[in-house]
Amino acid sequence: MTNVAKLNISAVSEKGIVAKIMDFYSEFSKESISSIDELYTKDIEFIDPVHTLIGSLALKAYFKRMASNMLHYEMRYLDIVESEGSAHLSWEMTFAHKSLNGGQAILVRGMSLIKFTSKVYYHEDSYDLGALVYEHVPLFGKITKFLKSRMQ
Repeated sequence: MTNVAKLNISAVSEKGIVAKIMDFYSEFSKESISSIDELYTKDIEFIDPVHTLIGSLALKAYFKRMASNMLHYEMRYLDIVESEGSAHLSWEMTFAHKSLNGGQAILVRGMSLIKFTSKVYYHEDSYDLGALVYEHVPLFGKITKFLKSRMQ
């Protein structure tokens, strides 16, 4: 069994890759995208409910598109579980996007699994895509909310 220690956010080493990743997403902006090569390997595998991206160039392009349409962004970490070579981060993200929810802020809870050596080579985000996107697009939103209410 792997020895996994539950860490308080303040206990994560400032020089460690986990802390650097957390800082990157806490301070995410168009300007911060240039630091991706310091954090991720060239062949990074990045997965979320919408994309599977391979390579730092694909990741940079994705983040540039995302950042160019963002009106507001805030990341708050809730919990961290770190072991040698991997970490699980739970988080809440608040953001506003030009095309979603009339530009109003949306709160999404999620989790990230990162695997690393000196840099991250695997990053997988899990979150409720409906809460992030579908519920905030006019036609999809009504259908998604209706289906959720019927399933309850």
